[in-house]
Amino acid sequence: MSPRYWLIPLMAVPLLALVAFGRAPADTGPSARYLRIAADPSGERGFDVGAALASILSRPPGMPACGEDRACGVPGLIAVAQSLPNRRDIVEAVASGAVETGLAPADRIYAARCFPAPGAKPTDLTILGEIYSEALHVLVRAETGLTDISQLKGRRVAIGAAGSDERRLADRILSAYGLRRQQVRGVEIGGEQAALALADGRIDALFRIAAMPDPVTAMTVSSGARLLPVTGDAAGRLSGLHPFGVPGAIAAGTYDENQVAVATMMQPVAWIAGPALDPALAAQLTAALASGPNREALHRQDPDMLLLRPAAFRMSAPLHPAAGTRYGVDPIAMACPGQKPR
Repeated sequence: MSPRYWLIPLMAVPLLALVAFGRAPADTGPSARYLRIAADPSGERGFDVGAALASILSRPPGMPACGEDRACGVPGLIAVAQSLPNRRDIVEAVASGAVETGLAPADRIYAARCFPAPGAKPTDLTILGEIYSEALHVLVRAETGLTDISQLKGRRVAIGAAGSDERRLADRILSAYGLRRQQVRGVEIGGEQAALALADGRIDALFRIAAMPDPVTAMTVSSGARLLPVTGDAAGRLSGLHPFGVPGAIAAGTYDENQVAVATMMQPVAWIAGPALDPALAAQLTAALASGPNREALHRQDPDMLLLRPAAFRMSAPLHPAAGTRYGVDPIAMACPGQKPR
């Protein structure tokens, strides 16, 4: 187990709980239970969502009983959002049992299940709920005059390193638009390195999935990059090639006062559980998340929270057995290559 998962000392857990609740519980007592929600680094959207989720789920011992008509957490539970230095570590931390639950994007959940690292076993993950969405950002240099992804043939495109999330994303987007990787001038960079290359004119286009507003996208737009839409038949094909959720839009003015709304695809960020989560607690957590007053309270904090998509859409991992009965749905987990959906 990597020591980086324990960068936050155990003594900090009660302090994080106080942040989540806004006040100290009357008495944690011997029956108090703790639940960790691994999340993005502090200050990023994922951590803020994790803290909001923790505040709804928590109900420390000693608090008075609450009625069914108002938000109420799991009795005796103290949930905390635990920041990990790199969001890439979240799925591994949950799958290994280093933390009980975490908030992770669909592409990384799917990759951990279907494309494990050499010598590693596919991860055994389940989804407790899909909580919020991130948007696909397709960015091009304005000087290229490109207006559609299908026009990228022969252009310098950031495709990420072999085996990376960025490479899988690039391959699927190009395929959805009728292009092969060999038809573009692939540059094996991704993330902020690709954004800097776009700003400097060393590449013509990049693909990025991020919560809005995304600081990296904002930097490229300020340097003259433009957002391209993802629509039509290609968007439909893309949803079948990658665990995206539903069509959406990057709202007008998100990155520039002159930016118009841009249609795109949205990717869910799911609340995942690993083997360290007690099944009985999972049932209580999903019951709390399915509660009408709790869902309303979360939506008041963040109107963009999903709290589970319709069952017609495929999920990046199986829904936890305790969640299906609570939500009244039985969505299909996306099949790995060569497997049947389940």
